[in-house]
Amino acid sequence: MKPALVIIDMQNWFFRNEERRENLAELIKSINELTDVAKNKGIPIFQVLTVHKPDKSTWNIVMKKHNFSALLEGSDEAKLLPEIKFDSTQEVVIKTRQSTFIRTNFEERLNAKNIDTLILSGVFTHGCVGRTAIDAYERDFSVIVAKEASFSHMKNQEKSMLEVIEQEQEQLILNNKEIIDYLNHNAL
Repeated sequence: MKPALVIIDMQNWFFRNEERRENLAELIKSINELTDVAKNKGIPIFQVLTVHKPDKSTWNIVMKKHNFSALLEGSDEAKLLPEIKFDSTQEVVIKTRQSTFIRTNFEERLNAKNIDTLILSGVFTHGCVGRTAIDAYERDFSVIVAKEASFSHMKNQEKSMLEVIEQEQEQLILNNKEIIDYLNHNAL
């Protein structure tokens, strides 16, 4: 097994209201714990950020339909939360769609490092984390969704997404302790 930790969309904009900040301190703590574990074990870390161009060339259909700009390059809303541990050893992936695989070179970067397992964290479980998990499966990567280090404010959609990932695709959904145990018991 050759894993990578993937941290998705921990940016200011995704936490713009109280509902989206529910348990934010615990989420950050869990992500940072996995970051420390990955760093100590020499596991590559990918920091995934959604960033759009102001000229609308990267906007999705809904953004264009409503002429609604968000996460524009250089804006405060597109910045990584300052509490998230980040350093120059982490690779940054810029995306413009929910899945980290769409319109990026993410798959090529994973293959270049012989990575076969993705530990997914961040927001939202029903959206970008879940869509990345589904696309990873379709590209023959094993997936571990970090239950404590991912979050969704849409609980019904989160439940449905996790059921697909766990039951249909037979991927893992583990808490941090289980992930650490799994990494300790599987050759890296």
